[in-house]
Amino acid sequence: MKNPGRTITIKEVADLAGVSISTVSRVLNDLDRVSDETRIKVKEAAETLGYIKNGLAASMKTGSTKLIVVVVPDIINEYYTSVIQGVEDVAVNRGYYTLVFSTGDSLTKEEELLNGEFGRMVDGAVVIPAHDNMDFFREFEKPVVIVDRYIPGSKMDAVVIDNFKGSHILTRELLEAGHKDIGILIGPRTFNIGQERLNGFLHAMEEYHVPVLPDYIKDCTWYEESGYEKTMELLSMDCPPTAVFATNNLLCLGAMEAISDKGLMIGRDISLVGFDDNILAKYMPPGVTVVRRATIEMGRLGAEKLIDRLQGKKSREPRKIVMGVELIRRGSVVNLK
Repeated sequence: MKNPGRTITIKEVADLAGVSISTVSRVLNDLDRVSDETRIKVKEAAETLGYIKNGLAASMKTGSTKLIVVVVPDIINEYYTSVIQGVEDVAVNRGYYTLVFSTGDSLTKEEELLNGEFGRMVDGAVVIPAHDNMDFFREFEKPVVIVDRYIPGSKMDAVVIDNFKGSHILTRELLEAGHKDIGILIGPRTFNIGQERLNGFLHAMEEYHVPVLPDYIKDCTWYEESGYEKTMELLSMDCPPTAVFATNNLLCLGAMEAISDKGLMIGRDISLVGFDDNILAKYMPPGVTVVRRATIEMGRLGAEKLIDRLQGKKSREPRKIVMGVELIRRGSVVNLK
């Protein structure tokens, strides 16, 4: 009886099953107050006719679209795509669909997304924010889980990492190898990530009683071209640093390019360490020492927290999860001792 050229209506399913339209609706939306016998009868009728559920129409009845949006600054950075993958892994297993939206780190685009028709269509959001005002997300009418970027003291569901510890570990790795002239490429300190990574660096330098030269601290964006430009500035100084610490994966890529263009070799002429792993750091000889985090797992945890909240399985009190980091030693650190 299936007719692929025509859309089957819920009324036809009801007529074949010998039940009311409202009963069919309850069965198809997995609601209660339907006997097992009736549920089987309706599903067999739907299968016989080839009925395809219109999720958007159903959402007008239930108030749920089963859609969650993943909001990221861009889809170039492999870290962000890993978070997206983690969200999708969980969403598909729990009966949700994911949409991805890239803001380009624009507050305006983020506002237009969440405050517009699109924001009303989704059930909730997993967000790596451009907005540094967490009140904006609290005022959004749907549940939001923040990933990676966070404002300390904010009462939001969030999944972040121990940025301070990761930065401290990498700086200590350089100090233990005898480096004292260390340049650092640090991204904006609007969110936790920039300030915490700078604090980890400064704390390690203080522990080892090594003075910090202001000219070696380079304020950057979080993008590759900024890492290139600022590394060039460091390498062009009269007394350039013996080591460079890039505080995210794209800054590290930019630093690698600048070092190469200067005719220097990483691990021989200069040392380089990076926050977050990347393909070049892993496979281009001699390999770059990095701290690595479970990026896909951050997306999975974010999605679990969001869907749990959508389904009322967690307490109302927001909670922040802080994940650890792992040091990956490669051949990029010269031992000056």
